[in-house]
Amino acid sequence: MGNMGRTTSDGYRSYAHQRLTNAYVRVGTDVGGTQLSVVGLGLDMPVAENPGALTQIQLDTNPRMADPLSVSKRARKAVHQVQIGVSARHALGGDGDVLAQAYGGGRSLYNPLTFAIVRVDRSSGGASLRATVPIGAGELRHRITVGADAQRLSDARKNWANCNAVTTANANCATVGVEQGRLQLDQREIVTSLGPYIRDELELGRVRGTAGARWDNTEFEVRDAFLTDGRDDSGSRSMRALSPMTGVAFRLTPLHSAYANVSTAFETPTTTELGNQADGSAGLNRDLKPQYSTTYEAGVKGFGFSRLEYDIALFTTNVRDELIPFDIGSGRTAFRNAGRTRRRGAEASLETEAGPLAFTTAYTYSHFRFADFTTGTPATQLAGKLIPGVPEQQLQASVTWRMPRAFVVADWLAKSSVFVNDANAAAAPGYAVTNLRAGATAAFGGGRPWLTPVVGVQNVFDRKYVGSVAVNAAGTVTTAKFYEPGPGRTLFAGFSAATSPW
Repeated sequence: MGNMGRTTSDGYRSYAHQRLTNAYVRVGTDVGGTQLSVVGLGLDMPVAENPGALTQIQLDTNPRMADPLSVSKRARKAVHQVQIGVSARHALGGDGDVLAQAYGGGRSLYNPLTFAIVRVDRSSGGASLRATVPIGAGELRHRITVGADAQRLSDARKNWANCNAVTTANANCATVGVEQGRLQLDQREIVTSLGPYIRDELELGRVRGTAGARWDNTEFEVRDAFLTDGRDDSGSRSMRALSPMTGVAFRLTPLHSAYANVSTAFETPTTTELGNQADGSAGLNRDLKPQYSTTYEAGVKGFGFSRLEYDIALFTTNVRDELIPFDIGSGRTAFRNAGRTRRRGAEASLETEAGPLAFTTAYTYSHFRFADFTTGTPATQLAGKLIPGVPEQQLQASVTWRMPRAFVVADWLAKSSVFVNDANAAAAPGYAVTNLRAGATAAFGGGRPWLTPVVGVQNVFDRKYVGSVAVNAAGTVTTAKFYEPGPGRTLFAGFSAATSPW
């Protein structure tokens, strides 16, 4: 099976044109009880213009405008990517199995930004092996899983001065009219990781327990090839952690269950986060640490009144050294660690059907705040401030009318206000938008091929809102470019064709 898609968009704002072609193919077969499959992915995005974020005054005056600096510097990106993966799965008595997977691919990125031009040529690959073995009989049963994941990523990264809009030759831009200026960075970034793990699922009557642990070992290495600046930024860093978890689920009735989990997680910075240093130097940021989290979760889920499906959960996540982005000027983003943060919240969802109508709704409450975070000069304690970029409340609802060869969907999304910086000095207001879409399916010649047109309207009532924010943008509350406007009323149409139904 496979598919191919092409998207062309001019965007709601100025300077927001994009072209994208993507493809997917999967081939599978069964050989002697072993399921074999090959999956291929391809993406070609020759242009994606970046209109940038706006100040409050620009947002109020003309939300369709692009940031003038983004336009003059021709901020955009081009991405080309290919990846292929293979897997083999063989069943082991009952519900056990052995699974082996491997993948490899390449990605190229050309990314003019307002402060520099970045090019990254990436090669990556990895493999995993997992075995699940059922043990026991009767009411007491175990499913023990052991496995390991291995990955390697190699980025060839170069930065040049961005000479767009430069009218007079200078040390960084020797030739007026040429986009790429002086080479500023040339390095190879290599990341390898190995993660063995073990998990046991125990089932005893109505109770199912789970316990496991994973050991992650990640190595970062930079090989500096740009030595004419008089320094060698080569170096390496190692980050490792053991992440245990445990959980229990109890079947209250055949249709209702309750559960509770405690889990830990270890998240390293990415190569980009390690490489973007506030002082502009190359190499790896020695001060940036991985973040560690512990999550406590409890909930209930099940079916009621024959057609009502529900899921309700409460959670608390305590994070140490959370990774926080901040703008260091000219659109450059660096990262720092918050001392401690605490994330408390609740999630609830309901789904039901009535004849040809299907209803879904989901609510999320996210009270995410700093528990201990000192930053700035002079040092300021931000304990109690909410983590920026996250709405405290979000509500979604949709209704779908299904017909034999057509459908109509109406959905509604509402979000509360979002703070734009760590100090909570300004916020993007909350909003609610309504979207509509309709589609149909036609078959010819004994059911082939299938044709599926789709039309729709996004933001039906043409609400003005901020779809996302640039967290901790540089500047004061009035001059910082925090706000990225969401699109107004937008009409769209799509068309799909296939040689068999999906």
